[in-house]
Amino acid sequence: MKFINLVNLSLLALSSVKASMYHASRITYYGGSSDGDSEKNPFCEDYSDRVPHDVGDIDYYVALSSEVLSKSNAREFCGKKIRLSNAENGRSLTALVVDKCGSCDYGDVDLSRKAFKYISNDQMSKGVLKKVSWCIEGGPSKFACSSSDSSSSSNKKTTKKTTKKTTKTTKTTKNSRSAGGVYIELEKGTRYGDVSKATSIKYYSGSAYVYIDDAESSSGSRSRVAAKVNLSKSGKYDIVVKYNNSSSKCRENRIIINDSNVYRINFGKTGSDWKKLTIKGVPFKSGQNIIEVRATDGKMSFDYIYIL
Repeated sequence: MKFINLVNLSLLALSSVKASMYHASRITYYGGSSDGDSEKNPFCEDYSDRVPHDVGDIDYYVALSSEVLSKSNAREFCGKKIRLSNAENGRSLTALVVDKCGSCDYGDVDLSRKAFKYISNDQMSKGVLKKVSWCIEGGPSKFACSSSDSSSSSNKKTTKKTTKKTTKTTKTTKNSRSAGGVYIELEKGTRYGDVSKATSIKYYSGSAYVYIDDAESSSGSRSRVAAKVNLSKSGKYDIVVKYNNSSSKCRENRIIINDSNVYRINFGKTGSDWKKLTIKGVPFKSGQNIIEVRATDGKMSFDYIYIL
């Protein structure tokens, strides 16, 4: 009788571990040399300094469904560890949350190729796994791992190869305030002069980006785009500018705050990629602010400005 009780107790404990993890309907994979630029510009690089501009040097990473991961809750997921367990073969692993998956249904996960290969036991030809559950270490309550989940996770850890590649940090400086993450999608701003919306460069945020062609329009007006942003507190904030300079030389253009604080920036060449530049300690006032990209040389694209 005592033996039966012990067995029942063990089964209850096992059930509680499984119940604390979210069961995904579909687990798929992406990335690698055959998948274009899918490993560049991950959504989470703006929200966590653990996520680089190119995640190709990380072995185990994941993209969560865009119905789960969004701008409003990004800091609850991005750069955190996700535990996955495959009930079909008993394999489990820990990976890094780096991106969101637009084609995934709610709760489904897109893994790196190496992560999928391991958790499927080298069954890449399957393409889809349907018996995988997951949770986020320190994540929001619905998806958070319980303390008991740690006992069921394998020793297989998120690994990152040593690389000389450097990435810009998105941590705020010691004397800067934090706005909690405010995106200014520049295509929604007011455009003046020779500025247009465009969509030809891949991996932009929002509905489009802006392209500044000539520094002055044919009528002589300075080309620029201006947007309004409201902040609850005045102070110095760090901002991130996402830009593309596909020309063969550096281009100078300006970031201007409230028509008084002017930052002349010599933007380097980017080819067909987007790059990000951080400006630290930018003063803003409480209430409405005007942030502007104003042409000096023009001939550049700008996606957004992000206030950390």
